[in-house]
Amino acid sequence: MSEGNGVPRDQVFATEKAEIPDFKFNSEVANVFDDMVSRSVPFYGEMQRMSAELAGDYMVAGTNVYDLGCSTGTSMLLYGANAPKGTRFIGIDDSQDMLDKCRQKMTAAGFEHELELRVADLNEGAQIENASLVSLVLTLQFIRPLHREKLVRDIANGMNDNGCLILVEKVLGEDSLFNRQFIKYYYDYKARVGYSELEIRQKREALENVLIPYKLLENRELLLRSGFRYVDTFFKWYNFCGMVAVK
Repeated sequence: MSEGNGVPRDQVFATEKAEIPDFKFNSEVANVFDDMVSRSVPFYGEMQRMSAELAGDYMVAGTNVYDLGCSTGTSMLLYGANAPKGTRFIGIDDSQDMLDKCRQKMTAAGFEHELELRVADLNEGAQIENASLVSLVLTLQFIRPLHREKLVRDIANGMNDNGCLILVEKVLGEDSLFNRQFIKYYYDYKARVGYSELEIRQKREALENVLIPYKLLENRELLLRSGFRYVDTFFKWYNFCGMVAVK
């Protein structure tokens, strides 16, 4: 089944499963990912628009733009519209299925910039060179906590002065009281956009050991101690946030 815009509808968890395996970005998920993320993340389109707006102020001709956990390439497509000629884009993901979908999407859209797609596990760090912009859109939350600081330091070390990191994450509330409320409001949101109680429950179980969020302030402290001079929050909706950091 497809949405009216031709994007296949997410029904990955619509049928009850005897066992819930850990969530993976496999071919089934890649095929419906654009619908899944747009319905699962409140104001996803606006966060992407804002990210591209910010990116336009930092991308520099002759430098690299990295999208870490690039999935189907939505962020790079938007950044590309604001990028100067001579900007090189590098998309990295650990799912070949996602990268295949990304290449199809970028080709269909007539992406005009130089593009390289790499399969890599970001838990092992990242090779970043001559970067004016790096984005981690709903990616850092899937990196094991033990490896996050190394990844963020790799980004900062490979970034040019005044380079920008855009970080979009699911976050915990700063207090358990608010965290419980925010989670309830989020599941209420998912029900409003058409997910059933079964889908919400099964996806929550699949993500339990895979998506491990930090508090917003924990992410801010991580960015500051990893080499970024300036950090601010440009978007916040209950347990989702967008942050911008400059080296």
